[in-house]
Amino acid sequence: MNIKGSMYKHMDFLITDILCLMIGFFIAYTSRISYFSGFLNSIPYKMLFLFEIAICVVVTFFTQPHKNILRRGYVHELKAVLVYTLSCYFTLAMILFVTKSSSVYSRLVVGLTYLYSGILMYIFRQLLKLYIDKRSVRSAVSSNEKMLIITDSKNLNSVIEKINSYNFGMYEIIGLCILDKDMKDQQIDKYTVVANKDDVMSYVCVNWVDEVYFAMDYNKIPQSMIKGLAVAGITTNVRLSKIADLEGRQQTVKKLFNSTVINSSITQRTNLQIFLKRALDILGGIVGSLITLMLTLIIGPVMYKKSPGPIFYKQERIGQNGRHFYMYKFRSMVMNADALKKDLMAQNRIKDGMMFKIKDDPRIIPGIGEFIRKTSLDEFPQFFNVLLGDMSLVGTRPPTVDEWEKYELEHRIRMAIKPGITGMWQVNGRSKITDFNKVIEYDTQYINNWSLALDIEILIKTVFVLFSKREDEAM
Repeated sequence: MNIKGSMYKHMDFLITDILCLMIGFFIAYTSRISYFSGFLNSIPYKMLFLFEIAICVVVTFFTQPHKNILRRGYVHELKAVLVYTLSCYFTLAMILFVTKSSSVYSRLVVGLTYLYSGILMYIFRQLLKLYIDKRSVRSAVSSNEKMLIITDSKNLNSVIEKINSYNFGMYEIIGLCILDKDMKDQQIDKYTVVANKDDVMSYVCVNWVDEVYFAMDYNKIPQSMIKGLAVAGITTNVRLSKIADLEGRQQTVKKLFNSTVINSSITQRTNLQIFLKRALDILGGIVGSLITLMLTLIIGPVMYKKSPGPIFYKQERIGQNGRHFYMYKFRSMVMNADALKKDLMAQNRIKDGMMFKIKDDPRIIPGIGEFIRKTSLDEFPQFFNVLLGDMSLVGTRPPTVDEWEKYELEHRIRMAIKPGITGMWQVNGRSKITDFNKVIEYDTQYINNWSLALDIEILIKTVFVLFSKREDEAM
């Protein structure tokens, strides 16, 4: 899955801009109106301060002033800062005019605020860029994108040179794949050859790969490889020259390592869509986490009395594009449940062991364990995962590591998005579905048709499913 825009890749610059605006405001206020103590007693200027921060965020969100910021020179950055500060200034001026409150505030203070903050923004943006450039590592940038480079020996040196010159820390290059030679495990510059033509698809199937870049002539790229990556739901970037249509995927043209490429992914979301989905997750995560804390006070003592040990259970799961994370639940099983799982695999109702589901699981703690599983209360600690950003309220269920290792390429598509507490297949007969291909079908349907309205619909259906399940069990 691909996200349009760059605001979230440069959150560090947004925070820097906000801090510069705050400093600029206080310099202007204290130099023209009063000391800081006067600000604390002035409700109008407190409101102005908050308005200016809000406008800064909104203007950033809609104008994307940090797009390609790492590539901008001194003059271009000066122009960008000027446009950005003027946009914020005129937005505030328009709001004050429409609300007829411009006479309440000193125009000089407002003007000086953006003058001072603009100067500070320019200085601190340049310092931050120098810091990022010096470190030359992805940890200095907020992006988490892991990229695999697929090329041939002819283009190897040139692509490495371009990556070193134009990456700007935007991607973590996890490795190289050379198609026309077996160079696996060799070190090229600072990059490792992690796969060859024969095992590259196996590599992307079980490793954390967000995007693949084909740095070679299009007519030399195996079509089966492009189709396989499409099936797996992995975003691909192919140089634009002599390219055929990549059917069935959403495409955009962009610059990558100073080359024009066509970016092809299963689906794309705008910044607004990402913002709204994350906002829904944070809101739901806060509410769910508070409920979880209250449930802990009730479930914890009963759980400990029935089965002494930790109240919470954490298990390593696979997240979006192969990320590893720990998922939290209320412990509903005996302490050695994972060890007993191997002995129960013969009773698994899901074919090929792609998921684990058995009837009357003997590992469940009698009484409290059965109750919290039937009522799905054991799932509530996953709201912590939602707040941490590992999961979403709605998505696909995250597989365990051993399940992930069994995935074929076509199964990987379900992890092209962030996993969720609930999802399409959970509200469409979760307990009755024993065919993993049906799970893939529902997950793919959700990914292809995602919208905020669909998330809300699934959340509402989840509530009805839980209550109807309780009614069925009570009858």
